[in-house]
Amino acid sequence: MDRRQFLTAGVAAGAMSSLPGLSLAATGLDGRATRLDLNRLRLDWSGGTGPALVLVSSDPDAPAFLMRPMKIGLRARSAEFELATSPRPYFLITNGSEQVRVSERLLPLQGGRNFRDLGGYRTASGQQVRWGQIYRSGVMTSLTAADFAYLRRLGITVICDLRSPQERKAEPSPLMASDAVQVLSHDYDMTSSMGRLISARTREEAVSVFADAYVDFAAMLAPIYTEMFSRLVRNQAPLAINCTAGKDRTGMASALILSVLGVPRETVIADYGLSQTFVPPAYYRTQGLGAAANASTGGQAAAFGGLPEAVANVIMGSDPDVMRLTLARLDREFGGPIGLAKARFGLTDASIARLRETYLV
Repeated sequence: MDRRQFLTAGVAAGAMSSLPGLSLAATGLDGRATRLDLNRLRLDWSGGTGPALVLVSSDPDAPAFLMRPMKIGLRARSAEFELATSPRPYFLITNGSEQVRVSERLLPLQGGRNFRDLGGYRTASGQQVRWGQIYRSGVMTSLTAADFAYLRRLGITVICDLRSPQERKAEPSPLMASDAVQVLSHDYDMTSSMGRLISARTREEAVSVFADAYVDFAAMLAPIYTEMFSRLVRNQAPLAINCTAGKDRTGMASALILSVLGVPRETVIADYGLSQTFVPPAYYRTQGLGAAANASTGGQAAAFGGLPEAVANVIMGSDPDVMRLTLARLDREFGGPIGLAKARFGLTDASIARLRETYLV
């Protein structure tokens, strides 16, 4: 599926202009970048007072004096620009006293699946997660030569492939052959988790069972989650995390990273929910339930096809209630995601402070 076509179709249908989970702050400037087509992009922003200045650069951290002015003295809260997908544009919107950095969340890749940037979110202290440093994605098997060229320009050096051995064998990552990118993986068995999923018969049961599976990931994927955090602490970024759908194991990893960086819980939950906006459950109905089918036995894969629709929608989607319940269970068992990261993934107060110094602006 050409994700760039999906982007353009989404804008035409009005879906992209009202995406959940992209609000950065209750006060101050808040911005969003929406790609209208391969050569046009729209910025929308809110908050702040007075006219705005819009600057652009291909460097996500460029200081204002090195950025190119695009619009000056804007009183409207929206502007369109003629900008191609590459080099990737990063914007600074400022009204003098306040500013926000904005870029496209979903990368405009022809063969990408749910490949997006975790940058831009506000923390409880008002800082922003740096753009262009931490990415999350689904399977990368369908990336095109043009996609690889685009990603090379982003400078991704490490990929944490969270898939099981069966999934990696079924859809080998083409980046395994790249000398410029190190792909990390971990062998484990998802059979028991998949078996519990097919036992659900109502939406509520599916949400509960899925949340149990996410908590299980904390133990099952502890070695690679630990390595993921270790690489980030050592500033080995830009780094990308992927599984098959890019919503469950990757969703848990992303929720942990954002939580450790100090992003508020509702924003973490909203980011998780974006997966079913960018790759709707209907897509997986035509693809054999994606990760669930790939990670299961033949009998389990067949059972997934007979699930009640409400259950299948939870499994194929990213219902915010799943992440909300998961985080509540982490609160009870570990004192929250930061407590989990300290107990299971080797983080300390000092390393968390280092992560925030490195990946927040």
